Amino acid sequence: MRNYKLIFIFFLTFLSSQSQDHTKEIFFRVIDSQSNMPIAYATVQIKDKNIGIVANDDGSFRIPENYKINNYVLEISCIGYKTKFVELKNIVLKQDNVIKLTPKIELLDQVVINANTSNGSNNITAVDIVRKAILNIQKNYPLENYSTVGYYRDYQVINNTYYNLNEAIIESFDYGFKSDIIMDSKNKNVLYEYVENSEFSRDPTLIQPYDGFSKYIDDTKISGQGGNELGILNIHNPIRNYEHLSFSFVYVFKRKFIDNHKFINIKKVYLNDEILYEIDFEAKESLTKSSHKAEGKIYISKEDYAIHKFSYNVTKKASLETIFEVVVEYKKTNELMYLNYISFNNQFNISDAFKFDVVSVDYDANEKAFYVKFNSKIDQKSIDRKDFKFRYNKKKLLVEDAELVTDYDVKVTVKGWSLPEIDESTDMSGFTYRIKNIYDISNRKIFKTQQIKGYQFREYFTQQIFENKALPNNAQFINKYSPLSEAQIVEKSGVSKYWLNTPLKR
Repeated sequence: MRNYKLIFIFFLTFLSSQSQDHTKEIFFRVIDSQSNMPIAYATVQIKDKNIGIVANDDGSFRIPENYKINNYVLEISCIGYKTKFVELKNIVLKQDNVIKLTPKIELLDQVVINANTSNGSNNITAVDIVRKAILNIQKNYPLENYSTVGYYRDYQVINNTYYNLNEAIIESFDYGFKSDIIMDSKNKNVLYEYVENSEFSRDPTLIQPYDGFSKYIDDTKISGQGGNELGILNIHNPIRNYEHLSFSFVYVFKRKFIDNHKFINIKKVYLNDEILYEIDFEAKESLTKSSHKAEGKIYISKEDYAIHKFSYNVTKKASLETIFEVVVEYKKTNELMYLNYISFNNQFNISDAFKFDVVSVDYDANEKAFYVKFNSKIDQKSIDRKDFKFRYNKKKLLVEDAELVTDYDVKVTVKGWSLPEIDESTDMSGFTYRIKNIYDISNRKIFKTQQIKGYQFREYFTQQIFENKALPNNAQFINKYSPLSEAQIVEKSGVSKYWLNTPLKR
């Protein structure tokens, strides 16, 4: 029997029925110039306009086409790469304009790389660097009120397919690092746009609540901490919550992070011309036991010890499956560090108690067709008339066609001459059917119980920062303990300059 549980925060995602206004967009992808691999979460700034976006984990991003018309310039930066400027007037309006960034990285002296104790008065250890970074949090991050406007999204991923993608534009008002991001009443959010993206598959069975049986997370203790979607995301930011309880095995970052981890390697990387220490770390086995592994990286400025980026990943040792992962990055604006993005995902399981099944079969005499209703949305690609068999008193009926008429219903047309004479006295119990090889949109086969394993993502990408911005007096704020789908959308001039950076489906 397992003798510990991971601390994890959760909530139930709800859906909305808002529609999205589509505007013309230009598509880009950021890749490494040497490996041609995508660069995740590169920062994309509109030069001199104080607005931008963060690339997706596959390096893709999109911007409105009118930015090209106005001859704007993109400034693309990422830790470990040289910053690149791209003039939009030279961009072709096609999908996947490729931007290549050149790596900029070097190792520190070997005497420092693997040392947790200093070797001479001029050497600094990884523990020293991290300790100084924690001590300087109040110096490097805003203690006064500010706000960020950003692109928020949540979705599930199963077999590399997106489900239930919800997107929003949100302004987050923060009273500063001296406050509790969850509990302080001065920390609030305003919703400017919310979209249930119907271009991606939607499966309501994937968003049922965690109950420890039908939906659960392996080896995990569920906590009610956090509130709604934004609260859950924010509480998994150990930098912003450095004085408060976060996730395993960081716990309270200020007090427990150094004690709970061993620090392995140090590299020197660059962000523009600023030198950052890239430090690898692992959670001590006394915490993770023999079944799990927790590791990550932290990026700290050599100049002022500001934490620029923090990533954390907990996996099962036996299967190498990720239990949860956090990536958070801050960027400097006028000498202080503000959130650039946060991405958090966790594995979840839907038990095999659910069976993709037939709800009802009804016959329409006028149309000479059977209507078959299922209990889950159907994968249209799996529908084949050959997989529907009907008989009447053991006599085979010949199926002419099968078509999806709603997400849950298939119309199966039968050749009229193969049907018996049917009137009010016909014994309908004489009809029997057999169905095979039909799948729902989550790849569950008809009549089979099958466990589903997937990942729940919640992410926020800053598009604009407003320093020293006070909380508005008369705004309609998001209820911290109600889902975003229930929040009131606030109309405000100028919001149209922000956009949904919807991920590419492929």
